Amino acid sequence: MPKRGENIYKRKDGRWEGRIRKHFEDGTKRYQSVYGRSYREVKEKMYAAMQEGQSAGNCRKTLEEAAQLWMQSQSSYWKEGTYTSYRQILDKYVIPQLGNKPVGQITNRVLFEFAADLRQGDHALSRNYIFQICALIRRVMRYLNKQYDADLGIPENPVGREQFPKMFLPSENALQILSDYLCANSDDDTCLGILIALHTGIRVGELSGLTWKDIDLEEEILYIRRNLLRVHNGSGTKSGNNVTKVVAQKPKSSDSVRIIPLPPGLIPVLRKHQKEGSSYVVSGVKATWAEPRTIQYRFGKILEKCQIEHFNFHMLRHAFATRCVSMGVDVKSLSEILGHSNIQLTLNLYVHSTIQQKRMLMQQYDFAIRS
Repeated sequence: MPKRGENIYKRKDGRWEGRIRKHFEDGTKRYQSVYGRSYREVKEKMYAAMQEGQSAGNCRKTLEEAAQLWMQSQSSYWKEGTYTSYRQILDKYVIPQLGNKPVGQITNRVLFEFAADLRQGDHALSRNYIFQICALIRRVMRYLNKQYDADLGIPENPVGREQFPKMFLPSENALQILSDYLCANSDDDTCLGILIALHTGIRVGELSGLTWKDIDLEEEILYIRRNLLRVHNGSGTKSGNNVTKVVAQKPKSSDSVRIIPLPPGLIPVLRKHQKEGSSYVVSGVKATWAEPRTIQYRFGKILEKCQIEHFNFHMLRHAFATRCVSMGVDVKSLSEILGHSNIQLTLNLYVHSTIQQKRMLMQQYDFAIRS
């Protein structure tokens, strides 16, 4: 059977045969033959069959069907918070507007118009959130290409990440006032917990999940093993009167599961107020733990009492990292204390020059002004 062209043969009976590989709904790949009286006829039939297979196969899936496949196949790799976050985006924004559209019709223009709609009306979304929604659609389409050879053209994300205004750290004076207040009121477990965060750089979710069993005062170390966060309940449907719930899970990455040496000044305060191992360091009113937004609310009230201009709880983490660098702590060690996967992330996100450092630099730069 002499061959001419790609997978096109002339048979002994005089006909031409071409074989094409087709992809089926179950993910399998099988060959199909087409026949003709000439090489050209077979080649045209092969092209038509491939086009038909592409439009009638996986590319005919709607975006909702594709998203369900993606969620089912990937959910075992995700934490509960990640799953419910993706589920909410799909159910609330993507499926209502684009769910019935075949994935092959999700073009640059379609995604651009979809993103523009999300920025309209009384409930317009932030630029960063729209970026995440569009990125999720693109991930679903890339999944089809990878797992089903769908050969989809992936549209560009029509939204760029929002550039946030420059971040200013709270002053050293404000941080000292806050630290003094927390020490003076350390018998209140919220104050004690915030004091720990101020001097270790842990995240608010990690503080929520911190128990006394995670604090080893003999070894003077702190274990970060979990964090608490509030997630949507299931697929966004109500359970009783709640649409959200609080879950405990491992920190956001393997690097976030870590051991932090406790600063010496914190040890006597912790010894004074130490409780049973299973007790949460910061307790709630209706539960044995306090969720992140409760701690953030209490933190805001403490700033008011201290007459300090409000700043986000997460700024304590920035302030801790910047203090460490100014004290000469090497960035590699600091990165591990903060639970980052690489040093560059620490440098880019959490290390800021203080006004004192800038003033010292300018004093070194001092020059004489001639009158």
